Amino acid sequence: MRDKHEPHDAFIDRLESQIISEVRQRNRQIDAPGWPMRSRLKLAVAAIGLVLVSMGVGGAVVAAAYQAQSDEQRDLLAARYYLSLDVAKSRLEIQSAELRTTERRVAAGMASNDELREARVKVALAGVSVKWMQSFVDEVRLTGREPQDGLSASLVSGRDFVTERLNATAEGTKVSLDVEMARMRDAQTKVEIGVADRYTVAVAQAQLIEVQVALETLQRKLAIRQRFVKGEIDAVQTDLRVLEAEAEHRLKVLKPKIDLAQQQVEQTARRVSVGAAQNIDLAEVRLRLQQLEADLAKAQLDLEIVRKRLSGKDDK
Repeated sequence: MRDKHEPHDAFIDRLESQIISEVRQRNRQIDAPGWPMRSRLKLAVAAIGLVLVSMGVGGAVVAAAYQAQSDEQRDLLAARYYLSLDVAKSRLEIQSAELRTTERRVAAGMASNDELREARVKVALAGVSVKWMQSFVDEVRLTGREPQDGLSASLVSGRDFVTERLNATAEGTKVSLDVEMARMRDAQTKVEIGVADRYTVAVAQAQLIEVQVALETLQRKLAIRQRFVKGEIDAVQTDLRVLEAEAEHRLKVLKPKIDLAQQQVEQTARRVSVGAAQNIDLAEVRLRLQQLEADLAKAQLDLEIVRKRLSGKDDK
């Protein structure tokens, strides 16, 4: 298979024909009487010059073809993200319309506040998606390649697309946090008035912690990104810091989930003892608890490995 940077066979044939024709013409002039020896040197220089010029022309043709191909790939890639952007905008319009409908239904007493909160979260997440897709389109237009989301990615024409997308995600997460805090308050109120048990609060608390930790991790990644952009840490240190933050994120999220699963096992065991649940139900919740504990152990191991690598990197 021919390398795409190689000149085409037709170009090589034309180049060879030109050189042969030029050499034959020069040879006829050399055979003529009175041709000085220094002209032979000029002939050699002229032949070399012809080859170099021909090669330069061929290289320009190849470069132009390659640039055209690169531009076409960029346009195709950008078109794909434009399509995703249109879909994201349509989804935002739909979610916004549903939010307005839910607001009217709540005002009429036909929907709950929880439904309204959920609708607001959907609008916020749809808005994040639009910002991400627009950012992707802009980056592809500037670079001609797939967007880069790693925290050690370079700036593009002075623009920090990575930070832009992290900030957009953080904005959406803050909306989710407000919703989970409201749900937590609702759960506590239900327990206080006796219409729900403590398990309801535990569920709401686990969900709240998950969103809080997500926002903390995003803010931490933003700080890591800024350190990289300022040149305070290199790419390797940046990637390791990200792995550390993600491992700690998993640990913080898994612990309340394990507490919740343990409560669920206890509840299910009591229900089995009075005939309100079957042994298979108890086996399922125990299996889920074991899986969460295994995930926690893996997260702890991952964190230890990353910190060890970071320590070795910092010592150098």
